Amino acid sequence: MALQRFPVKATGAQACARVDVDARGLVGDRGFAIYDAAGTMASGKHSRRFRRMDPVFELESRLDDDVVQLRLPDGTTVTAGSPEADERLSCLFGEPVVLRAEAGTPHFDAGSVSLVGTATLAELGRHEGDGRPLDPRHLRANVVVATTEPYAEDAWVGRELTVGGVRLRVLEPIERCRMVGVAQVDLPARPGMLKAVSDQHDLCAGVYAQVLQPGTVAVGDVVHVG
Repeated sequence: MALQRFPVKATGAQACARVDVDARGLVGDRGFAIYDAAGTMASGKHSRRFRRMDPVFELESRLDDDVVQLRLPDGTTVTAGSPEADERLSCLFGEPVVLRAEAGTPHFDAGSVSLVGTATLAELGRHEGDGRPLDPRHLRANVVVATTEPYAEDAWVGRELTVGGVRLRVLEPIERCRMVGVAQVDLPARPGMLKAVSDQHDLCAGVYAQVLQPGTVAVGDVVHVG
């Protein structure tokens, strides 16, 4: 199993060995987002809430000791909530932007916890490029589960999972967008990946889940499907 969260939406992932999960999801996951002057969030796609703003993929975010920090392309870091962060980000994006915490409008695309199986990552990789398994960071997955059959997680829809001290209900498959192939921090582009997901599995990879019982989950915990 692997665990990752994205303290600032659409930025590079923070790998976690152990993480608390509350009713909202992994603590700190997508807690902040970068907003433009119209109040739209930086993302890799366009929608009512989101706007494609590709400089966001040059950033890494971390939550440590209740403080969110962003690592900029030049290697310096800024702290969420500081005037310096907004100033430096505005320069990077080429327009006024602000980094702010979730308040009212959810930062999640849909479900609060996302899961994907290792066999799904391997299967998609076989159909794109040089055959390397798809890195789960491309899918923005929170929980990577060891599986032996591609798309095994689809069978979990409507069922409950227990992972460590956390109980989840799996809601639906996740329909994917261009994010699956976009180059980002430490990850090269996978230009054919969106087509591979479309051709192989009707644009879906991984599943969304909601939290039924908060708790703590750690790498190495066994996943039980109810």
